[in-house]
Amino acid sequence: MRIDPYLYFDGTCAEAFHAYAALLGGEPMLMPYGDAPPCPDSDATAPDRIMYGHLAIGDQFLMASDVPPGTPLPTSPHAFVNLGVDSDADAERIFAALSQGGEVRAPMAETFFAHRFGMVVDRFGTGWMVMRSKQGC
Repeated sequence: MRIDPYLYFDGTCAEAFHAYAALLGGEPMLMPYGDAPPCPDSDATAPDRIMYGHLAIGDQFLMASDVPPGTPLPTSPHAFVNLGVDSDADAERIFAALSQGGEVRAPMAETFFAHRFGMVVDRFGTGWMVMRSKQGC
């Protein structure tokens, strides 16, 4: 299992990650919303904002994205802890446990980038992302 911090920005993700890379080393991987498949449930357009970014720091990752335009920057929490798990069963089990008494922000589901992905703020106010990545993502 991996534990990687996930940060949210309001349009400054690319700038922040280039600054972090200059400070910490490495090359940021940044995917703008414009490069992603269209989201049928959203009319927000922000082709230059970052949908997903990561920066390898040793064998760990700092991960982040920009919120879509008009979306308030999350205040509780402002960051999420990403749990990268090795099986669908682990993803489902961990997500279900963290969801008890919490607020599901994105239900556990398959996405174009993950076999299983879900977001929840647990009953203690901690933001969690649970993900079983697809190969290469």
